[in-house]
Amino acid sequence: MSNNFKFPSRRQVLAGLGAGASSLALASCGQTGESSKKYDTIVIGAGLSGLHAARLLEDEGSSVVILESSMRTGGRIFTMDDVPSKPDAGGMEIGQMYARARSTIADLNIELSAFPSSPPGMMINYGDLNTTMSEWATWQHNPLPEALKKIPPFALLRGAMPKPNPLAELDSWLEKDAQQFDVPLSDYLKNLGDNDVIRNMINVSLQGDSVDHISMLGELRKGRVGQFERSNGPSEMIVGGASRLPEAMAESLKSSIMHGKRVTQIKRSGNISIVTCDDGSEYSAEHVICTVPYAVLQNIKIDPPLPALQQQAINEIPYLPATAFYFTSSEPYWQSDGLPPTMWTNSVIERVFALASADTSVAIFWGLINGNNALAFDKLSRADQEQTILSEMARIRPACTGKLTVHKIHSWTAYPHNKGVWAYWKPGQITKFGEVYRSTHQNIHFAGEHTSTFAAGIEGAFESGERAAFEILGV
Repeated sequence: MSNNFKFPSRRQVLAGLGAGASSLALASCGQTGESSKKYDTIVIGAGLSGLHAARLLEDEGSSVVILESSMRTGGRIFTMDDVPSKPDAGGMEIGQMYARARSTIADLNIELSAFPSSPPGMMINYGDLNTTMSEWATWQHNPLPEALKKIPPFALLRGAMPKPNPLAELDSWLEKDAQQFDVPLSDYLKNLGDNDVIRNMINVSLQGDSVDHISMLGELRKGRVGQFERSNGPSEMIVGGASRLPEAMAESLKSSIMHGKRVTQIKRSGNISIVTCDDGSEYSAEHVICTVPYAVLQNIKIDPPLPALQQQAINEIPYLPATAFYFTSSEPYWQSDGLPPTMWTNSVIERVFALASADTSVAIFWGLINGNNALAFDKLSRADQEQTILSEMARIRPACTGKLTVHKIHSWTAYPHNKGVWAYWKPGQITKFGEVYRSTHQNIHFAGEHTSTFAAGIEGAFESGERAAFEILGV
């Protein structure tokens, strides 16, 4: 596959099925109530992957019910509608190569826009000292070795990775030859003169635990996907917030979405799967598409049990702890201290992004804490979390003292329906689990961004939902 690869649109794929495709619809048992019906497919999870799969199946005449544990639709797409400017806590970028997502967006007449321009530059806070991205390379306190001094801390990992990327194609990470890279990222960094400074800087922005506990192969895969995305032009965003997409997808369905349905068991009986929820309700279907994150799937009993290696993958593939926070400022303190409002810091609050309004003025600030810092932060009370944010901001940027209001703090780790923001791979896990981590088991199909092959984020969710639906349809 080359960089000219184009993902098929929903219409293109379904057109290939032909109008003569047989309906998969099962008859009702003749009882009343949603839980008394037999469906063709039960979808567990009303995120993008589940909604996309349901739409594809409906188009082919299948009866579908979606069971969602939370009281909202969208999964890890979550617009903070109760926060000023309605920022997104989860996925928000619509890349130019997101063919599946863009086809759905076009179908549903959802408007896209360019990301608003924020004030230029980025402040870097390191060792209690401040500088700017433009001055970083020549800053007298820059602790990096000479070969890396020009790379800002937030781009250090990408800058340090091998060039060209040894993964030739988007799916090369699953090939046997790639397994040589399925080692701790720290092993590779040692060849660059790795030291605690480099490791700690990378850990702040790393989409995983630490350089010791994340697979280099997984990072090469992300880099390959990122190259593909960037080569196709700038990303866009959904007008009104990313949640407008799953909401519109849900509205377009004929299928029922049953909220507050936490699944506890999937049991195969003959040629039917019976899905049981914690409220005692049961749903039956020939097929099940399970889109919940593995961190949640661990608590769902599957009978007959999954093969041992697949169950081990579900139990062991980790999810990144992450906590987002949002605040506004009563005054533009960045004009007083002369530093850009967006900043990277090696303090506990890690990264703070200035989100602009339509006129490019700063509307709200969004902070993101990852990994072990997020786990420690989550142990604090809500009041202590807010005080930590305010005190760290005041320490780093004294000009903001007394001007900030914290509006919301959202922990993806503590959120029981996800238990983490996204999956990542530990060293050796791709080699060990690469052939089984998403395998179908007795008409139970697995989807979600954690099961995608070619893409990541929003498009990865669409890709995986499409794959699961096509497994059922025999495409």
